[in-house]
Amino acid sequence: MSRPPLRVGVVGAGNIARIAQLPTLVARDDVDLDVLVSRREDPSELVRRWGFSTAVPTIEQALERDLDALFVLTPRSEHFAGVSRALEASVDVFCEKPLATATSDAERLADLADERDRVLMVGFNRRFAPSYVAARDEFGDAGAAFCIAQKNRRGSEYRATFENAIHMVDLLRWFCPGEPVDVSAHAAGDDPWEEDGVSALVRFAGGGIGVLTAARNAGAWAEKLDAYGAQRSAEVVAPDTVTLTRDGVSTVRSMSPEAFGWATATNTFGFAAAVHHFLDRVRDRGAPLTSGREAARTQALLDRILLAAGLPVKEQEGRAWSSHATR
Repeated sequence: MSRPPLRVGVVGAGNIARIAQLPTLVARDDVDLDVLVSRREDPSELVRRWGFSTAVPTIEQALERDLDALFVLTPRSEHFAGVSRALEASVDVFCEKPLATATSDAERLADLADERDRVLMVGFNRRFAPSYVAARDEFGDAGAAFCIAQKNRRGSEYRATFENAIHMVDLLRWFCPGEPVDVSAHAAGDDPWEEDGVSALVRFAGGGIGVLTAARNAGAWAEKLDAYGAQRSAEVVAPDTVTLTRDGVSTVRSMSPEAFGWATATNTFGFAAAVHHFLDRVRDRGAPLTSGREAARTQALLDRILLAAGLPVKEQEGRAWSSHATR
């Protein structure tokens, strides 16, 4: 017996939404894209392009439409308000990372999801990227003994570590079991809100050691991860390639147009798989891999790294997000 489609709303249809979540949603035959929340004076082009039933200017109006799930894809400063309203209306939520601008607010949202028995998932899509999944699977339940995560860009941005390197912090937590025990870090640059980069060393309760490097004055964009343990190695050159080494024998897996069809960022970076994972949890009521609680724990570790590096954990009053990064 076929199940009725999930009635889904989307808040925000910016660049990431158009690259990542919306193409995946429209490809599902069990999803009804019911409503778009947009501040555009005329959102009709977006409604036609993605097949929404209608568009409204506020989340409150969207929540009047008996939704099963809401995707909150707005700038981070708007996450807390949008997610909390949806959870209070007993609607499941997928939220772009980070869950909130402050860890305390992220924890409040995780608590609210538990209280309302709602599915709350945050878009830490790297945990769903095929290359990272293959690397993590190499170490099983024990996890990696050492993990080095690197995310470089050409050109800095406002709160660079918080805005972008948080993905790599989340990967360190995923590869190294247990909560962080010790954290040390150093930052580079003259502007603490627009740092040139940060390097951190984290020791986890499960025995693993994690290293973070996030340079924003590099010559080019690069995202890499190396993990070691149990006489095994995994090297990811994101998003396309993972090299696994066991007993001195290396196996290279590469996502390429020739091998797998037209592999796009939607798939190689795990965006599509993350959306599918969330919708499956809405169906079966299971806990997402990147739940609100997990996201709050990642954000708490990021706070410790920022503080250890002498960087602020709060937004700078009156300063809007900006970026000089080229990718």
